[in-house]
Amino acid sequence: MNIREAFNLFWKRAFDFNGKTNRREFWLGVLANSLIMLFLIALLLVSLFYSKDTINPFSITMIVLFVLFCLIELIPSISLIIRRMHDIGKSGYYILVLFIPIAGFIWYLYLVLRPSNYFKQQSKKPQ
Repeated sequence: MNIREAFNLFWKRAFDFNGKTNRREFWLGVLANSLIMLFLIALLLVSLFYSKDTINPFSITMIVLFVLFCLIELIPSISLIIRRMHDIGKSGYYILVLFIPIAGFIWYLYLVLRPSNYFKQQSKKPQ
């Protein structure tokens, strides 16, 4: 899977809160969306610093695009995180750990960096 496939899969499964997402799919999806956000932020900063006017039409357009992208990306990102939690054998409600300041983010990183639980479940099945 490459970054383009992960990005396409991110949007195809935008409202799929069931199922699983492995580490590779998760991190490539996060990377693709982060690159888009960084590009929008870079354009915004360029428009702010290299313009004589503090607020110009291009800056306003970039702010609106950035906010729209963040809002549009919110539900698919939540879906991606919930599927990642399912992959490690946790409930989707573990996404709520992100509301705990600092320690919650560290715990969240620990969770999303864990290996898949799929292989452990397969080895437990009797043959």
